[in-house]
Amino acid sequence: MTDAEKIHLMEKQCFSDPWSEKSLEAQLSGGNSIWLVSEENGVPTGYVIGTEVCGEAELYRIAVLSEYRRKGIADSLMEAFIGKCRERQAEKVFLEVRSLNVPAIALYEKYGFERISVRKGYYGDDDAVIFAKKL
Repeated sequence: MTDAEKIHLMEKQCFSDPWSEKSLEAQLSGGNSIWLVSEENGVPTGYVIGTEVCGEAELYRIAVLSEYRRKGIADSLMEAFIGKCRERQAEKVFLEVRSLNVPAIALYEKYGFERISVRKGYYGDDDAVIFAKKL
């Protein structure tokens, strides 16, 4: 099973608007893409996807399957993603998140991301909060 296939299976379980397998394949094959898949005993448990271009990185998705949450997987994925951004000499990382996604916001704030903007009604039923972190 490819990483795109693994991520697609998890996408469908974690998000109401999952990326298609074709979109994931295109994202993962891009030269600027950063992604990691966590596994436990050969079973995919979570993933992170982002990109880095010209010193700026963007975290697109980070997710952990519900049965594997509260085991430090999101922390490991976040640390690895930030590490990869630093390796590529990114100076800043951006992300956006639904304002009602309290667990994700807590994770981002734990890693030093700061709120820089809000896009009112971006998701229709919710605002998007934009975060940034200097590396």
